[in-house]
Amino acid sequence: MRLGFNQNMLIIVTGAIGVGKTTVCRKLIEIARNQGYSCGGFLTYKAADKSIIIEDVQTGQRETLASITNVYHGPCTAKYFFNPRGIDFGIRVIERGISSTVLLVDEIGHLELRGEGFAQVPELIKAGKTKNCVLVIRQELLPSFLPQLPATPLVFETTINNRHQLPQEIGSVLLEKLQ
Repeated sequence: MRLGFNQNMLIIVTGAIGVGKTTVCRKLIEIARNQGYSCGGFLTYKAADKSIIIEDVQTGQRETLASITNVYHGPCTAKYFFNPRGIDFGIRVIERGISSTVLLVDEIGHLELRGEGFAQVPELIKAGKTKNCVLVIRQELLPSFLPQLPATPLVFETTINNRHQLPQEIGSVLLEKLQ
């Protein structure tokens, strides 16, 4: 069955911490761009000091999203203290990227389950405001987020064994839908 262009696609990339979800997404964005599709949203990754950096995939601009030390006095989880400027940056990136053919949100987690951070993302997806969304959710949090999302997400689990071919697999599914 081929999805019509009017149907929005939701792809969830999941997996354990540190398995390579962000790398899969970075390569997937490259695949979509190489086919001429616009991509918006953000990637997140750990810096050498163990802080989390958020990067706009359209501009390459970066901001510190979170730190393991309480230097920002923003919302926190068991492990991280979040930078309000980093959260605002991410929200602006989502708002700007929502009109892109592919919107990447790497990732939503504990903060969003509490209604903070990028908690509006599941509602934007459910309301059909995104064209095609690639959403990163850690494997153990997936059961908590699935009820908030449309009934038909395509879920791809990143593992040590498949992380090198997974961008092409997801890219094939996405590109088939876009053509």
